[in-house]
Amino acid sequence: MPFQFDDFNACLNQTFLLDAGKHGEVALQLISVDRHPESVSTDGRDVFSVLFRGPADPVFGQQIYPLSNETMGEMDLFIVPVGPDEQGMCYEAVFS
Repeated sequence: MPFQFDDFNACLNQTFLLDAGKHGEVALQLISVDRHPESVSTDGRDVFSVLFRGPADPVFGQQIYPLSNETMGEMDLFIVPVGPDEQGMCYEAVFS
């Protein structure tokens, strides 16, 4: 079953653990869940993006990573570093 906006919105501000291989597990906080109402998927699914914040170092490149969350369980997400903010490095995943 594909992820939906409401799945992630229910987890806003929760921790997701990213399996970073040699770096071990790294905690990412889900800081934003945004709908993209101007975009429509071909099969009626939600089009949205999520933004995570992790530590400033190390920075993880864009790729698919295994993540886990207490509410949503385990998943593989393609995340992209979008730059630092005042508290760490931010990563985005887009669902369409």
